[in-house]
Amino acid sequence: MRILLISPSPLNDGEWTIPYLDLRKNMPALGVLFLKETIKQDHEVKLLLYDHETNNVQEIVKEAAKSDVTGFSLINFFQYPATREIIERIKQEEIDTTVVLGGLFPIYHAQYLCRDGTDVVVNGEGEITFPHLLEALETGKPLNHVHGITYGNGSTATTTGDAPFADIEEIPLPCYDDLPLTDADYKYIPCETSRGCPNNCSFCGIYPHGNWRAYSPEKALASMKHAYNYIKYVKAPHVFLTDSNFTANLTRIKQMAALNDDEIPAYSPARVDHINESAAGYLRDIGIKEVFVGIESASENTLKNIRKNLDVNSTEKRLHILINYDITPRLSFIIGLPGETRESVIYTLQYMKHIIKMFGENLNVVLFPYRQDLAATSADFHRYTTMETVADALVPHQNQTFRKWVFSLVYLMNTYHNTLPLEEQIAAFDNLTKSSPRETLELAKTYDGEHRSWLTGYQKYFKDQIDS
Repeated sequence: MRILLISPSPLNDGEWTIPYLDLRKNMPALGVLFLKETIKQDHEVKLLLYDHETNNVQEIVKEAAKSDVTGFSLINFFQYPATREIIERIKQEEIDTTVVLGGLFPIYHAQYLCRDGTDVVVNGEGEITFPHLLEALETGKPLNHVHGITYGNGSTATTTGDAPFADIEEIPLPCYDDLPLTDADYKYIPCETSRGCPNNCSFCGIYPHGNWRAYSPEKALASMKHAYNYIKYVKAPHVFLTDSNFTANLTRIKQMAALNDDEIPAYSPARVDHINESAAGYLRDIGIKEVFVGIESASENTLKNIRKNLDVNSTEKRLHILINYDITPRLSFIIGLPGETRESVIYTLQYMKHIIKMFGENLNVVLFPYRQDLAATSADFHRYTTMETVADALVPHQNQTFRKWVFSLVYLMNTYHNTLPLEEQIAAFDNLTKSSPRETLELAKTYDGEHRSWLTGYQKYFKDQIDS
């Protein structure tokens, strides 16, 4: 069969309007690359990758008309409004192609997606279920015989359970030659060495929760070396590990360090409470240059509410360890989490100021608004039809002043941290923690600093929303 696999852009009409990170040139999608390698022996496969440019709806619909199956890989909700528009065009033109959605966002919203026009959703990893689905479609076997999908029939949707986990030792490495590497201007080359996470933080969209499976040390290093062969095509000098928790097993990274004959420069996610002298040494020997750790909040109550079992009091010691091993920590914080108050937010901002002042240029910090894009209710789902309504879902708080204050803080704290000298950052943070919500909102509207491109979505949001 002819299979069309699409990694859609989060853009509609060529405009970026989401107050969040600009994902367009961050990195190519791994999902469709893995699937192509999985099915290419039995099917004719074409990829359309739009992570780096506006979706060309006419081109996608034209290719869908030539394809028996049209599949979309969606990481987040931001990609869905454009995908929905394309699916509507396919249906309106009565194109005879089966529309299949996979990826992180569809896993959590399969019932809604199938009632919204999608034919089939893969409920988890696709390496086993997607080939079985293609076989059923090719032979006419009933879809209820395919394990791990949800499929629609008008206003109803039927599920056959969760997709089985693939044996990740058997998954072929992705073929990066299929990417528009010379044109896309990607920031990173991604690769994976594990899937899932053993923890169960309530706010997190990682799939699956509480389940972590890793490549063997040998395959993990092979995956990293394979990706590093393409580093010349991107901006970053290191590969990006898409693992949710690279340091979940200290024995594995010890074995990787022992096997590695030459460091592979890489950016790695980790839990800060997994960092000790031994772990940092292994990470250095593998080649890890930066470690991304989610602190999320400095408030004990907030951390308890989101099931983030983290002792913030030990964080500074662990950051010192990373820096001593020439590994740059990159910390993330989230504000507007469930149960947050003005007091808990201010407490977190004061803690951010403290660690930035302590570690200076050796530390990168990013502040996010709370994401609801993986937790939409049925009523919300049908309301989120545009980029702006998706953006509105980031901080699900009934108090609009609180919501706008959170957006303003995220915008200003990130801007200050990325554009001001250290002492000016600290003074600006002090001012924010003492300003009223209204003063903070007005400052966000008028601030005329040297903004990074990925922050410009906030400016548009303030212009459209603050005076309402």
